[in-house]
Amino acid sequence: MNPDATDRLRGIVYNIQRMSTEDGPGLRSTVFLKGCPLRCLWCSNPESQSFQPQLMVFQNMCSGCGRCAEVCPHAAVTEENGRYNRDVNLCRDCGICVSVCPTGARAISGTEMSVEDVMRVVRKDELFYRNSGGGVTFGGGEPVCGGEFFFALPTACRKEGYHVCVDTCGCCPIEQFRRIQGAADLLLFDCKHMDPEAHRRLTGRDNSLVLDNLREALNSGVPLRIRMPLIPGANDSEENIAALAALLRAFDRDEVDVLPYHAFGSSKYVALRRALPSFHSYGPGELEEVLAGFARHGLKAVLPAEAFSA
Repeated sequence: MNPDATDRLRGIVYNIQRMSTEDGPGLRSTVFLKGCPLRCLWCSNPESQSFQPQLMVFQNMCSGCGRCAEVCPHAAVTEENGRYNRDVNLCRDCGICVSVCPTGARAISGTEMSVEDVMRVVRKDELFYRNSGGGVTFGGGEPVCGGEFFFALPTACRKEGYHVCVDTCGCCPIEQFRRIQGAADLLLFDCKHMDPEAHRRLTGRDNSLVLDNLREALNSGVPLRIRMPLIPGANDSEENIAALAALLRAFDRDEVDVLPYHAFGSSKYVALRRALPSFHSYGPGELEEVLAGFARHGLKAVLPAEAFSA
């Protein structure tokens, strides 16, 4: 792609997390792109699913001043016990109310950025990448949903000598997935469930593309870490662990990064006026029992704090 074409590319980024330590080796900047083909019932970043910017209202921060109601052009602001929220059927996510909110209770998740806009942010921590063996990670949502905007970002990072990770759910056509492999120094590949119907029930789509792309990655020799979000009662059964172990054994792999469910994203569901996930976090004994199941099937389960520790 020529430089002029790259300059014209735009995408929606909802966060750039600096100094991340769990999204690849060393200290990293993780760039989160909006948009995902899946609707995982446990998603900790529900704002990542939509492809468009979204208004989030953190009602606990509302001072009750009513300025949002005064400026809303769609009459979408609702008063609830002296604080203000929104009617999701009327709200158009225009963000006019955000500009007048004095407490930050209203925020737009998702900003249109150019490739250079993103690079301007990640360059700020270049010294930390160099000194720690870190770099830049692209996640989402699903980063490939960013199209040509996404694919231009790893190219730009590599030109500046940054190590590139791509965190993917693998739910994309094989041609796109091969482009991801070519763009990444390291793939972080989410494997959510081995059974196609259970995968559909939990994420909205079956796992045929995911497993095809996982086999492609395992055959390719590209540096790869397989990650499994570990969800109580959803995908932590002995049967599912055994099925994953059988697949990985065929490729001489015996390690999985496990990401135990947490409820840290609950406030985001409330801010989006969406129903909360119905899962609970593991207690210490519960998690140890599930991790023992991985060992019984010859898999080493690696927790996030251990995955990239020196």
